[in-house]
Amino acid sequence: MYRYTYKNMARVLLFTCLLINTAMAEQASADTTLNMQWLLQQVRKHPDLIAARERRIGQMFLADGLQKPIYNPNLDTEYEKEGSDRNYSVGISQTFDRNNKRQSRSLKADSLRISAKQQYELALQEKVSQALRTYNEWQAISKAAQLAIEQEAQLAHLLEIIKNRQSYGDLGQLDAELAYLSLSQGYGRSANIIAKKRKIESQLTELLPDWNKQTIELSIFSDSDLDAMNSQQNIDRHPQVMAAKAKWQMLQADTEIARKQKKADPSFGINVGKVANDNLLSLSFSMPLNLRNNFSAQYKAAIQAESAAQSNYLAIRRKQQLLIDASAAALNAYRLRHEKWQTLMQGRDKNSENLLQKQWNIGDISTTEYLLTLQQRTESLLAGIDLEKEYQAAIIQLLTDTAQLGINPTSEKNK
Repeated sequence: MYRYTYKNMARVLLFTCLLINTAMAEQASADTTLNMQWLLQQVRKHPDLIAARERRIGQMFLADGLQKPIYNPNLDTEYEKEGSDRNYSVGISQTFDRNNKRQSRSLKADSLRISAKQQYELALQEKVSQALRTYNEWQAISKAAQLAIEQEAQLAHLLEIIKNRQSYGDLGQLDAELAYLSLSQGYGRSANIIAKKRKIESQLTELLPDWNKQTIELSIFSDSDLDAMNSQQNIDRHPQVMAAKAKWQMLQADTEIARKQKKADPSFGINVGKVANDNLLSLSFSMPLNLRNNFSAQYKAAIQAESAAQSNYLAIRRKQQLLIDASAAALNAYRLRHEKWQTLMQGRDKNSENLLQKQWNIGDISTTEYLLTLQQRTESLLAGIDLEKEYQAAIIQLLTDTAQLGINPTSEKNK
């Protein structure tokens, strides 16, 4: 059987020191504290948000076009030569919007602007939510990595103590083997945690280009603020709900336009010119005769599309209400258990560690019991980190569902 020597133990201690130095270097690079405003600025630089902003600008131009006059004037010219006579005429004609379709198009333009703005704000909210969730994951995995490194250092120190006590005949080789097995398990756990941490860091860098492992100071809502977030007002202000309502209103305007399209618009014109030696002045009038196609099918289709959009809006609003209710219930559950865990573990972390060390030193517990209890303590602390992560995730989810992620709509108008 392979036996661990002091040379092997020195390598273990060296590797542990390198891990601790790496963690300290990362902590030094994270001295700068960032805030929510910085996070919003970073998210706006993301290609997905740039694309969403360009789409919004394009929709705004379409809305401007809808508010323009529908018909442009027509210029008509004619020239002919008949014998020695040269005949010509110049005329202008204009189609008139007698049914005031332009007003309906203007209403559609207003709804299109609202839809474009809300679609952009929805994309921004979702990207901010994604960044916050990833940062929350990174915070939790960083704490878990720090805990794993501390446990490795503790086990390495324990090995040194066991070796010393072995030399005095106080402990046997089995105790050292158990400590080595625990340390090897710790290395495997640390490797998995650190690999996951690196992956999360790459995801966070993709979302926040200038992030360099700094701490982000996020705005914390009070319990009363969080409890009030499932109000009716927050549902109606959610970008997805507002965008669905704006689309419904756009199709309402389309229905009105289709109704007015059933009535033809007249055109009037005036022509001046010369025929032979006589001056020419003529007036013209024309109007399409909607005999073969009165556009009633288009009107019926518009009515159905409007009805579908209304149902879609009501469905989205109901779904958002249920999401908010579920998020609020989940948050309350996590908040209650997080508070209980904090009360339970208050001051117990260091006390339990010192007590275990003392009990093992005086021989009240065996090395096997000591290592098993240390492992249980680590699992308990990791469970606490996971509970805190889920609690923060529940807050982020409620803020996402109520569109309250610190984005000021007024500041978004000119972005």
